[in-house]
Amino acid sequence: MSEPKRILFIRRDNIGDLVCTTPLFAALRARYPKAHIALLANTYCAPVVACNPDLDHIYVYAKAKHLPAAQRPRAYWARVRLVQELRAARFDHVVLAAASYYARGLEFARWLPTARIIGFASESGIRRSLDIALRRDTQPRHEVEDLFQLLEPLGVTDDPPAARVVAEPARRAQVRSLIEAAFESVAPLAVHISARHPTNRWHADGYEALIRALTAQGRKILLLWSPGEVNDPAHPGDDALARRITQAAGNRSLLALPTRDLGTLIAALDACQGAILSDGGAMHIAAALRKPLVCFFGNSDARRWHPWQCPHVILQPESRNVGDLAVERVLEAAEALFPQNQETTTSLGRYKSNDS
Repeated sequence: MSEPKRILFIRRDNIGDLVCTTPLFAALRARYPKAHIALLANTYCAPVVACNPDLDHIYVYAKAKHLPAAQRPRAYWARVRLVQELRAARFDHVVLAAASYYARGLEFARWLPTARIIGFASESGIRRSLDIALRRDTQPRHEVEDLFQLLEPLGVTDDPPAARVVAEPARRAQVRSLIEAAFESVAPLAVHISARHPTNRWHADGYEALIRALTAQGRKILLLWSPGEVNDPAHPGDDALARRITQAAGNRSLLALPTRDLGTLIAALDACQGAILSDGGAMHIAAALRKPLVCFFGNSDARRWHPWQCPHVILQPESRNVGDLAVERVLEAAEALFPQNQETTTSLGRYKSNDS
């Protein structure tokens, strides 16, 4: 195989999935430092890789379902222009970055006739439009480990490195200014209360008791959540839950920060010494920022989706419902992972952005 010169990754789905793809960018950059490495992602997830030093270019498109109805025709025309731009880039390889047959990614890849398409065949052996089709075995692996097999045809066979997310400098400075105003130079512990899947959601009583216990120990808490009302059909949020927790546990040791965009979430997690949160996109971002994590897992596969290459404790009840977790169990995990003897004297400046 000749050395790849222009490689496009296609990853069009969720935040955590894209974070789990970043080890591939790093490994390919290390193997081919002069290659042009690009990514096609959607607007919702693009901030995850906006400052990634392993990528030369990011192509971004808006999913129609993320837009108001009046804007959707414009999005379709934008997609046509995007395909034209991708064709003009003349990639020699396209990697469909999914751990299964990726039919939706092929929608774009088929428009690039100069590229060899690498991806997984389906479980039934379907490999339509794939130039290099890989077969997944039944061995249980992490998502990162399965994805990393996609680099074998490109000559990369090492173990996968850590994931990488880098906070945008201006947003990072803005968030740290808020934290310093609240806590001076002490790096807080993040408690992120939002979770998309119902079985991953803990209850308000648990968060209230946990935060009261942590702040009584002298710890500083940064409360994070997705803003909005719970009944918003487009973007349901946790404003009501955050208000209840803040009112019940509010004191000078608690700073409430709604993460109105993904850049703010990344910068907030980057500024913390660690986090307590549920399985989901925020958890994978925090892992890529190398933060110690206490993770709530409900009805999901912790073996496949645990935080990749960062210190963590997984709490998963036998019921597979996070709502059944006892406060004492969460507090015990937090005390073990975040030592109290350094907590109250740790400087915010110690927690640098994962940009190296």
